[in-house]
This record gives sequence, C-alpha cells and structure tokens, in this order.
Amino acid sequence: MQFAVPTRNHRSSPFMFSSVSRQLSRRRRPLYLVLGLLATLFVLVKLWGSGHGLMRPRDAPEVVLVTVLDREKYSEEYLGKVIENRKEYAAAHGYGLFIRDLTEYDIRNVPTGWARIPATRHAMSVYSNSEWFWFLDQNSIIMNPSTKVETTIIEPKVLGPMMRRDVPIVPPDSVIKTYRHTPPEKVNFILTQDHDGLNPGSFFIRQGPWARFFLDVWMDPLFKTYNFQRAEQMTLEHIVQWHPTILVKLALIPQKAINSYPTLPGQEGSYTEGDLVVHFQGCEVPERSCEREFERFWESRGRALKR
Repeated sequence: MQFAVPTRNHRSSPFMFSSVSRQLSRRRRPLYLVLGLLATLFVLVKLWGSGHGLMRPRDAPEVVLVTVLDREKYSEEYLGKVIENRKEYAAAHGYGLFIRDLTEYDIRNVPTGWARIPATRHAMSVYSNSEWFWFLDQNSIIMNPSTKVETTIIEPKVLGPMMRRDVPIVPPDSVIKTYRHTPPEKVNFILTQDHDGLNPGSFFIRQGPWARFFLDVWMDPLFKTYNFQRAEQMTLEHIVQWHPTILVKLALIPQKAINSYPTLPGQEGSYTEGDLVVHFQGCEVPERSCEREFERFWESRGRALKR
C-alpha cells in the first residue's frame, strides 16, 4: 500500500515544530538556557579537577617530583643530601615536591621498591591539580639542574621524536613491542629500559583516571605473591605486555634522557656530563655502596652548580 506524501505545510505530524505552540516554546527557552549553563559548569569543574593542566590554578605546579626515603637502611647525612638535591631542583623550576618515608606505606614483607606505587598515588591526591608526576628513586642525583623537564621531555613536540617505537618491551627479543603510531599527545606514562627490561627508577606519569587505574593494577596484591625475581619491575613488564590499554599510553625514551647509570662494565646508558640524572641502579648489592657512589657524583654536581 502506498501512502500519500504530506505537503510541506502539513501540520498533523506531532514532530513538526509548527505543531508546538509558540507560547509553549517561549516558556521552554529559559529551561534550555539553565540546562545549558549547568552542563557548561559541569564540564568546567571536571576540567579544573582533571589534572590535565587545562585550567590549572596558578599556585598548582605543573610537575611534581616524588621520592621515597628508606631511613632504616641509609644514613641521615646521605638522605639529607638527597633531600637537598630535590629541593634545589624543584625550587629552581617551580615544581612541587613530595618526599615521604618508606614506613608510611604498608607494603608488608615485599621489596621496598613497591613503595613507589602508593607514594605516587599519594602525591596525586595531595597535588590534585598538578598534571605530571616525576618519580625519582632515592639512589639518584639530579646532575643537570638547569634542565626543565617540560621543554626537554614532556612537551609532545619534543617527546614524539624521542619515543622508541616498535622495540621489544623486554630486550632483546620480547614478542610484545611498543606501538608504532602512538601520538605523543596521548602518552600518559614515560619511562626507560636497560639491558634487563623496564626500569621504573625514574618515570613520568600524567594525573587522571588512566593513571589511577594503572597504579591500582600495578599494585594488585596478587602480583606480590608471584615472587618475581625483580619484584615490581617484572610486575610492570607483565602488565604492560598483557594489557593493551596500558601499552597504548606508554612511551619508552632513551635511557640517558632521565635514567643514566654510573659507568660500570656491562651497563648501557652510562652517565656522561650534561645528562639530567645519574641513577645508582643495583647499588644495594654487597660488592657496591650506594653512599660511596653517590658521594663521587655529588661532588661533580656541586661544581656544576657553582659554574
């Protein structure tokens, strides 16, 4: 059966605008305006609290430096220098600073490296309007205090060319590799790898729902029962390789950019003058001394500050 096509001035359809009285339409306009204003206000509030820097309050730092101290294992003189190093750098660039003791975090009977995860989450709650958080291991020195991480690491136009694409997550031949086409604007997690795999001794993470999800997954109590040889580091490698939602937000960058090691046989990414950081990875073993190695580089840093 074929129905007649209504003419252009047909007024019987309940969906035609002309079927609604003009008086009723005028009454509804203020309601639409109110709803529109409420929706706009909601979006602005969400942006303000999102930590993505779009409407960050003036007194909220864009970058927060995070470090956890182990006062039971290291001397107060040593830790005092660590704190001094972080304070000088944060003050020079207007960054936030979040330093906490290891004992503040209930990590139970697991390696102390696990504390970096709740500490980073804690820092995000304290600096709720800051965008980027740089976790730096206690056994590290910021050697080049003139370097601003926004303009050398974080900005997409700088980060993009640095990103190591299509490389194995665990060298040399891991099946899972970094994505080839991840845009730097979408990156939420920046770190490096050494000859063993991912190293979270120095990493950047962007505040937001993804970061909270990621940190919760990384800290899942189940992983602590796996007894991975390198504890939280191998847990990180596990979740990055098994969760595409994590891998897609990851950027691997050259080790020397934020995580140089002291010059030691068999280690790549060795420190050279001008590098931002030297990290004494693995210095806890009996044949090495974190404090002695720290002191040797501390003197070099002191001369750099006086120039």
